[in-house]
Amino acid sequence: MKGQKNHSKDGIKTVEIYKIDGVGVNLERFYPAKAEEEKNVLRLQNGFSVDDFILIYTAEFIPRKNHRLLFDILPELKAKIPSLKLILCGKGELLEYYKEYADRQKFDYVMFTGYTKNVPDYCRMSDVLVMPSHQEGLPLSMIESIATGLPVVASKIRGHTDVIEDCVNGFLFCEDDSSGFTKAIYTLYKNPSLRTEMGKRNVIEAQKYSVDIALNNMSEIYGSLIN
Repeated sequence: MKGQKNHSKDGIKTVEIYKIDGVGVNLERFYPAKAEEEKNVLRLQNGFSVDDFILIYTAEFIPRKNHRLLFDILPELKAKIPSLKLILCGKGELLEYYKEYADRQKFDYVMFTGYTKNVPDYCRMSDVLVMPSHQEGLPLSMIESIATGLPVVASKIRGHTDVIEDCVNGFLFCEDDSSGFTKAIYTLYKNPSLRTEMGKRNVIEAQKYSVDIALNNMSEIYGSLIN
């Protein structure tokens, strides 16, 4: 939370400006798996193997979410990572297009969930969150997902850079850089300990944006104004 004190000079009042980390994200359902066994059970219940390497993208199927880049790198990723699986959560105007495209390309390792209330469980059973968006505000779905302990590979755009510090709690790649996108995912695939480390940092990072923190910050602001 940042604030700027109000003061008067020559009869002109300045406006007080306060900044908090978003309006507050409800993270009640978004928390990490309690143990590896829970993650494995979720996988088996949803038709996956405990040995699969699972990417997840939670986003509407609309142009600015840039699913195209993700689909473009899938053949190379699959060649490098035979156990690769991809979960795509969300609905939108381009959903049917990408379903048909995946069918034509025989991407049978891609799961489309459509609209679902099971996003927290899908995140808990996954290994890496990918977000190749062209444009974002405060990325709420990213904050929810990282609260479950996922490391991130995301495009280097406003919104993502507010939450992700490159090489600390995820990797950022230049927008539409397919090579950088692929390399970052493969790096996390080859380094399970790095995934765990980044994931732990993200659980902490997500809490900065929680409803409880936002309410507490707002309470402090109002208290300072009243007093």
